[in-house]
Amino acid sequence: MFVCMKRTTLLIEDACMDGVRELAHKTGRQLSQVVNEILAEGLERRRRRQRTAFHLPSFAMGKPRVNLGDRDALEAQMES
Repeated sequence: MFVCMKRTTLLIEDACMDGVRELAHKTGRQLSQVVNEILAEGLERRRRRQRTAFHLPSFAMGKPRVNLGDRDALEAQMES
């Protein structure tokens, strides 16, 4: 199956490129295959992080001691 792929030029830090070359050599694959796999994994990890909703903990505060709608009762409770 022939897949048309776009070509691009990337400026990759030497340390990263050395790691990619080493991984490609160890696994017997082409550099582009290794780079594509690493990018895909990184993008998927980022998508998962974005999907995770942020939840704040909630706690039971017990039964109210005063009716918050009753201004006089609330004031009396705050003064005592």
